[in-house]
Amino acid sequence: MQIDTKGTKIPSQIVFENLRELLRAKNTAHESMFKFHWKKMWPFSLIWPQVDYERIVRLMSEIRKNAITQKNLVLQAKDIAQDFERDFLNAVPAYLDALDVSCQKLSAAAQWKQDMLYKRIHKDVKLRRDVTEWNQILKDYENAQGNLVRAGAIVQLGWGKVIQNLNT
Repeated sequence: MQIDTKGTKIPSQIVFENLRELLRAKNTAHESMFKFHWKKMWPFSLIWPQVDYERIVRLMSEIRKNAITQKNLVLQAKDIAQDFERDFLNAVPAYLDALDVSCQKLSAAAQWKQDMLYKRIHKDVKLRRDVTEWNQILKDYENAQGNLVRAGAIVQLGWGKVIQNLNT
């Protein structure tokens, strides 16, 4: 992906729109795993298909690859960016790192769930689950989400400066 220097958008706008799309995809996967829905309750869960955890693992992998691409885009954008965009562009790499870790942890949770479904289907394990392993996975994901939110706050401050300068 190249930065269009002749377009009407400044580099920060392109980076911001890309970040928004990455976060939207990640949040969709998060909601499909953790948001309450009556189809996830027993006995309805026996009738309707469950969450496709393998697809979530693949999606998180794609988001992580796109985060690396975005880091390269930010490096390109810094060369042609105006001064008021610097704070935003300097905060984005840390945000992308936090997004990467969050995606890793969500992928680990989805993989654990998929493994449990696979074992249950093939009767390799009793229905009793090891709660400590799942709790640790959830705590790791919660910590990663907290770091993502904190990094997002810094990005949002930088974006606020960009918007303020665009409106003046």
